[in-house]
Amino acid sequence: MSGRQRRDDRDEATGPSRWRVKGTTEPFGWRWAAPRLLALFLATRIVLLGCAVAVERVVAPDPEGAANSTLQATDRPLLASLTSWDAVYYLGIARDGYQAGPVNGPYPEVVFFPLYPALVGAAAGLVGGDLPLAAVLVANAAGLAALFAAYALARRRLAPRGALLATTLVAVQPGAVAFAMAYSDSLFLLLAVGSLLAAERGARPLAGVLGALAALTRLQGALLALPLLVLFAHADGQRPRPSWLWALGPPLGLIAFGLAIGRITGDPLSPIVGQGTWDIGIVPGAVVQTWVLVVALLVNVPTIGLGLWLGFERWRGRRDPAGVVWGLANVVVVVVGRRIASLPRYMVPVTQLAEQVADGTHGRRLVGAILVGAVGGYVVLALLHFSLLLAP
Repeated sequence: MSGRQRRDDRDEATGPSRWRVKGTTEPFGWRWAAPRLLALFLATRIVLLGCAVAVERVVAPDPEGAANSTLQATDRPLLASLTSWDAVYYLGIARDGYQAGPVNGPYPEVVFFPLYPALVGAAAGLVGGDLPLAAVLVANAAGLAALFAAYALARRRLAPRGALLATTLVAVQPGAVAFAMAYSDSLFLLLAVGSLLAAERGARPLAGVLGALAALTRLQGALLALPLLVLFAHADGQRPRPSWLWALGPPLGLIAFGLAIGRITGDPLSPIVGQGTWDIGIVPGAVVQTWVLVVALLVNVPTIGLGLWLGFERWRGRRDPAGVVWGLANVVVVVVGRRIASLPRYMVPVTQLAEQVADGTHGRRLVGAILVGAVGGYVVLALLHFSLLLAP
């Protein structure tokens, strides 16, 4: 390797965004990153749409679920796949607001948080009142913005190509299938990453507000208070300051939703208590075929193993305690909520794990194997979700 090439590689690995790509005059900034992030987004959507088309033409899944429930919000091509499972409830909330009691067979909708359906309802006016289309557009717009936010967060620790690799892992992680569906996951990723990014940049009021919005999007958003506190304490040398109170934004968001939903159901804890309706064995007929469970385990077990290994490696190295805390918080939600089958999408917001894979300390073969395995799991879960065999 020539001396000039070594200098270029060192510049790329350690320098700020002003360093130039080898052999070009284009800076390593957003002009370099933006088209690559857009291409990544489009590639993942093309793969998922291909899976949806294949399933709808070959399998023609039955949308009838357990106990007279429905698993799809519409029967229109492509939109049927993208508005399945939880989308039925989000679209119902966007259309009619929250209803007390079961709304789809025996299942209640009060466990679904309000920010995403509120945005869907607002966006529907821009597409002629077409709620399914609006729901998919909002989810994907948030998904694209979330990739840019994840790249910006990774760029604080990694070189441009490393940050792009980390963002790629976030985009193709098996649970990322939900980013293209009428789910709140992409919006949650955007808000959670945005909150952590704001905290790292010292914008604590913004971090607290985004954290509160994340808590109005998904339950574990309230746990963002933990990594925010860790980041604030680290920045202040463990000396408490009034600005630490901005870390209370996420739990306050959850409390606000609980109080609001309590006026409808009479129980402010119903968003948490109602989760039990989806436990296996509660609703007769709500079963998953054995072979589907086996396939899901083949995706989940490596995901769990990789997450535990990376988390232990990070903890042992005593680096990024906020990332460790945020990862543990998401695992706790999965375990306590008995949502092991949904673990891939619950772990997607822990972008620090993807950063760790892409930080240059692991061999190319290992990183390549992780990337190939992620893409494989991504396709497999897409086929299972769209076939209505396994919920995201």
